[in-house]
Amino acid sequence: MSTFRFSTVAGAVCIAVICAGCSSQLAEQATAERPAAAASTAAGPSPLTPATPTVDPNVVPGSVLKTYLPTNHTLPTGWKLSSVFKEADSGPTQLPRSPAPSPTVLPDCDQLAGHGTGAAVGSPAAYAGVGVVDSSAHEVGVAVNSYPASEAAEVLSRLKVLEGICGTTYEPNSSGLLANPVTVTVSAVDGPGEGGVLVKVDRKIYVGQEFVVMQIGDRVLSVTSDNKYGGFADVVALAKAIAPRVK
Repeated sequence: MSTFRFSTVAGAVCIAVICAGCSSQLAEQATAERPAAAASTAAGPSPLTPATPTVDPNVVPGSVLKTYLPTNHTLPTGWKLSSVFKEADSGPTQLPRSPAPSPTVLPDCDQLAGHGTGAAVGSPAAYAGVGVVDSSAHEVGVAVNSYPASEAAEVLSRLKVLEGICGTTYEPNSSGLLANPVTVTVSAVDGPGEGGVLVKVDRKIYVGQEFVVMQIGDRVLSVTSDNKYGGFADVVALAKAIAPRVK
C-alpha cells in the first residue's frame, strides 16, 4: 500500500543595502521623517484576510468516506482488518490538488511498472484507507478516493487505454542495466458502478503488484496487493465485495 504526497519548497531572498559616507544632514532629515512614516504606516489599510478555499459540494470528505471502508463484520469470510495498517482518512476538509498524470504519459506501460496506482489514480480531493489481511496473511490496501465531478471517469480512462496493449518491459538491475523483465497486463473487471480494471505488474526479480481500480460515481475504489510473502491475494473478489458499500 503506497501513499503519495506532494510538497513544495519556497525560498526567500534578502537584499541588504549599505550606505556609507552619508552626511549628518541626511541623517538628521531621516530622523525627523521617521515619526511621520510610522504614523502613515499605522493609518494604512489592514492586511487582507486570506480567501476561503473553494469547497466542491461533489466531493465526499474523508470523514464520510471512511464509513464506506470494510469492517471485520462486513469483510468476506477469511478476511480481517490489519493490525499494522490502521484506518486513515483526510478528515472533514478537502485536500489541495496536484496535477493529474498526463494522458499522453500514461500509455507508456513503464509508468505503471514504476509507479503503480500513483501513476494511474493521481491526487484525490479526499481519501480514506485501511489495511486488511486474508487467511494467507497477505496484507492488502483498500482505499476510497473522492474526486470533483467527471474526474473519477478520467482516472479510469487512463487505465482502460492500456487494456490489452501492455507487455514485457525492463527495469534496471543493480548495475543500472535494463535487464530485469517486468510484465504488465491490464484487463477489464465487471462490477457495481461503472466497472473497473485489474492491473498486474509481474516482476521476475522484485516484488510485484496487483490492483483493482473501480469507479463508483465520482468515487474510486482501489484494492492493492503485492507478492512479497508469496502469491497475490484475490483482489478482484475483494473489490467486488467492498464496492456495494461505496456511495
